[in-house]
Amino acid sequence: MRAGDVIHCDFGTPARGEPGFVRPAVVVTSDDVLEYRQHAIVVVPCTTTKRGWLSEIDVAGFGVAQAHLPTTLSVDRVVEAASVNIGPVALQQIRELIADLIGL
Repeated sequence: MRAGDVIHCDFGTPARGEPGFVRPAVVVTSDDVLEYRQHAIVVVPCTTTKRGWLSEIDVAGFGVAQAHLPTTLSVDRVVEAASVNIGPVALQQIRELIADLIGL
């Protein structure tokens, strides 16, 4: 697993405003951290419901990554390994949006 990989995760049953069910997500945890085989990773879920929000980043074939919903998940929730990597430009856009959203 690498930063920018699109993986399929089981987010479980959602509460209001949360991602839910099995859906694609973009790994945003850094490669330096992933190197240590962590038991939890930070992901941004994807959706095919485009709302036109500034926090959405297009991910070809998967809809949009929802940068406003960074989520920490157990690696046990990964149901399918990466099929594609979004690349450094889109990954940086997601990380910058997350930083803006949390005031960094």
